[in-house]
Amino acid sequence: MRDQRSQLTASNGAESLVLPAKHDRRFAGVFAWYTRRLLSQRFHAVRLCASSQAAARSLDADDRPVVLLLNHSSWWDPLIGFAVGTHLLASRVGIAPMDRDQLTRFAFFRRIGLFGIDPDDPKSLPAMVEYASSFVATSRRPTVALTPQGRFTDVREPIVLRPGAAALCAALGDVVPAVLSIEYAFWQDQRPEAFLRLGVVDPPSVRSTTSWHRVLTASMRESALKLSELVIARDPGAFVPLIQRRGARSNPVYDLILRLRGRSGEIAARRDREHADRAQRVDAGASGHRVEGSGA
Repeated sequence: MRDQRSQLTASNGAESLVLPAKHDRRFAGVFAWYTRRLLSQRFHAVRLCASSQAAARSLDADDRPVVLLLNHSSWWDPLIGFAVGTHLLASRVGIAPMDRDQLTRFAFFRRIGLFGIDPDDPKSLPAMVEYASSFVATSRRPTVALTPQGRFTDVREPIVLRPGAAALCAALGDVVPAVLSIEYAFWQDQRPEAFLRLGVVDPPSVRSTTSWHRVLTASMRESALKLSELVIARDPGAFVPLIQRRGARSNPVYDLILRLRGRSGEIAARRDREHADRAQRVDAGASGHRVEGSGA
């Protein structure tokens, strides 16, 4: 059946290769509640770089289409991205691609904006661009979210992108590209924490597919590096919590011992302050909230 779908003629357009999304606002609202609840149970906190708040506000208010690129290091990435979209970009409506066979098995994801493609079929790239372009043309404040690495990749590896993101940006023309960097780490709690950095990318002066590819690659690498510096600095003051486990504490017995010894349980210990301040200055130096890509 899969081979037959791949052999459908081009006259059928994107519909022959794309399993379309079926937006259901009510279902999406329930799923957003479930996602936040799940994240609050499994993570000590989901934290956004404080410097990213201005980027979130500008993206939520922009009428132009947004192409949002996420790095892909964990199974949690799509849920984190969905939570960010519903929380920070509430005025926008979004779609994102998913492996078509997997989406057939989990069809309810279509109701929150996922559409299916075959990532191994070369014909899927133009079909995806056609489908996304049609969605953008008929939607108010549309967002197309992508994980352009195309596979799970460790955050310590250099980011390498597949061609889809650049091809989509080149096809859409007046588009706002943005990067959402995600990193997971353990700080003081037994549960992990998710750290996010959101930035708007400056488009290339010549908006060819090749130029877009260079700019998007450089921007994702730069954003990932700046986020990692803040995570290493371990200063909660550099972040704002988007989701936090209610009543979360690292360990009641350990906290009591620290208090009896007159010590603080704060992550940002005095010996870390200099490193944290330096990381914040580096992050703030990226022209406000924008991720500069023109030098790529």
